[in-house]
Amino acid sequence: MQSIPRECIDSILHVHERTFRTMPGKLLLGPTGSRISADYLDPCPGFSGRLDVIHKTNLPLLFTIEPENERLRARKHTESDWYPSHLHLTAVYGPVRLEEDKFITWDDLLISVQSWTNHAQQDVCLRLVLPDTATKTGEAYEYRVRQLPHGLEAGFLIRDENAFSGNGMLRIPAGGRVQLTVAAAFWNMKEEKPEAASEKLRTYLQTTPDSLLERQQASYDAWFSDVPVFRSDDPVLDKTWWYRWFLLRHNYLEPRTGRLQHGFFTEGRSHKGVKTPFAFQGHEFTQLIPLSTPMHLLDVRWKGDGKPAAETVRSLVDSMDEAGYFSVTTVDGHGTHYGNFAQWALYRFLCVHPDPELLREVLPAFKENFRAVVKGQATEQDILPVCYDHRRTGKEYQPSFWYFTGYPDRAQDNTTFTPLKRVDLACCLYVNADALARMCVQCADPDAGEFARTADTLKQLILEKMWDEEDGYFYDLHYLTEEKARIRNITGVDPFVAGITDERHLSALDVLLSSDELRTGDGFASVSRTSPVYAPQGGWKGHYFKGRNGCVWDGPSWPFTTALALDGLAKKSKLHAHRWDADFADLFRQYTLEHFQGHDTDRPYLVEHYDCETGEALSDEPDYLHSYYIDLVMRHVAGLEVTESGIRVDPVDIGLEWFTLSQVQVCGHCVDMEYCRGTGYRIRVDGVERFQGMDPSGTVIAWSRDT
Repeated sequence: MQSIPRECIDSILHVHERTFRTMPGKLLLGPTGSRISADYLDPCPGFSGRLDVIHKTNLPLLFTIEPENERLRARKHTESDWYPSHLHLTAVYGPVRLEEDKFITWDDLLISVQSWTNHAQQDVCLRLVLPDTATKTGEAYEYRVRQLPHGLEAGFLIRDENAFSGNGMLRIPAGGRVQLTVAAAFWNMKEEKPEAASEKLRTYLQTTPDSLLERQQASYDAWFSDVPVFRSDDPVLDKTWWYRWFLLRHNYLEPRTGRLQHGFFTEGRSHKGVKTPFAFQGHEFTQLIPLSTPMHLLDVRWKGDGKPAAETVRSLVDSMDEAGYFSVTTVDGHGTHYGNFAQWALYRFLCVHPDPELLREVLPAFKENFRAVVKGQATEQDILPVCYDHRRTGKEYQPSFWYFTGYPDRAQDNTTFTPLKRVDLACCLYVNADALARMCVQCADPDAGEFARTADTLKQLILEKMWDEEDGYFYDLHYLTEEKARIRNITGVDPFVAGITDERHLSALDVLLSSDELRTGDGFASVSRTSPVYAPQGGWKGHYFKGRNGCVWDGPSWPFTTALALDGLAKKSKLHAHRWDADFADLFRQYTLEHFQGHDTDRPYLVEHYDCETGEALSDEPDYLHSYYIDLVMRHVAGLEVTESGIRVDPVDIGLEWFTLSQVQVCGHCVDMEYCRGTGYRIRVDGVERFQGMDPSGTVIAWSRDT
């Protein structure tokens, strides 16, 4: 198999005029620093818009440049080209033209490389615009912001190469052209000195303007150099593959301060809240949220470099609160907790990147967390976890919580819902117990038996108490009486994801795949069409009390649960002679198209949730990351399932005529795979062919972890 060099990430994902869907004209920025990012930028040179320091801070301005002449400013017209590594802006102010490339480097420099051409018959003056409190300090301007959320204090040094005179003005002669670079460097004022920022600026500004952009493109693209390369005859699938890898890079940060001493992935760099300068309100995603972290681990584990995943695991350990729960964490404290499958994700990461030292380091915390969850959510009856707050599932306002109170009009009244023993939480607890048992065996930890027994108990409880033989579905239970809440939530198929079902439970797939139930046209509905409060656009009985973008799980489609349901569907299809491969293919394509604004495959733009019938985006958090996709391609489309001793190969046929998958790094081995409908599959490990044939289903390729 001949390796074909991949295209650079900028070539694959370039978009002309990539803006906020709900804020026309506000430009998105692809590159992010380890601590600095842009929610959006105004269509002007420099960095004006809403900038963020680790968490949401809504900084409105670092610097911009504009013609002094007000009439020229009034004639401004802009166009932009978005690339993952940078933003290219063209601005025309009457006879004056600007070409700009701007970006944020990983080490938190904000750089603007500009070329101004004056086609007028008279000179034009430009002025450098800075925050009112910025002061000149030697060769730079200094801007300090002390009252930011979470107790952060930000310092910025801004340098303009002395292109502007002492009064901040630069003259372009008639018919002339000037090139300049303006850059800002961030430092954490509580822990760092401005001298380090000054040195970074000095070093960068020694580079020629053209070389600055080339350096940024090369540095940014290098992050993708060790990810598996997937190609097929479906260009939309291929593009989505690289967009998902971009989402991981875009949403990764390393604060190295306060409670966030390690790297981790956020759910997004945008937020649900006001954009008022220095006045963030509402829900934000730039924090460690353990609900989504396991999904990040499932995808990023396929990167050749295991460091981002290992950093994320350590951040989970640091997120443990006093009660033992992995919790939402910011630099200055812990927040709430959600149900999750963190232990299972850790185990699956370590199957791809075995790291006995890391496992020994973090296993005690993961065991403590599991025991805390059992202790806090079990009842005297059994250990099926009780959800006392519907928000802690991450699927707030699912109708089953209101089944026993008759779906009152005011669901936002916290006295109207009933705590439940939840199917999703029970399945998370089961896979976590199973994973702990497996990891304890690897470490010769004597607690392996405890967790294996707990997993077996949970499996039996789920199958005996939550399954309804007559209805053929898994239901949540009243937390005291254990009466079934007969509402078909999408979470009713989670036992398929957990791998605990058998022939008796296949009727639940009929619900999943019925157009009268959960297969509503775009991904999967969050609740069946048969629900009395089913609403494909959300809200509750026509009342949008959380706003149009609010999280209400009574109908809309969420990539979060669509990914899980597809995972469970593929697993069952493989166990039953690939009976549901065509259904998986159709629904996987629907999920793929959700990654593009209005299903326009030239405009990648994943958000939190969608109208489950039409596919219309209901929220606007561009480049949102609360799901998994890469792992579905690896394990089901390509069919590479990593076990402790090797790989098991069993692809789902999604209708591709051909595909290739190369440079997959697993346990120190390199796996390559190719498929052609006419000739079948070829699989190589470390360059040696290990399989060739039409049907690899069930093929096991074993190796020693020590080789």
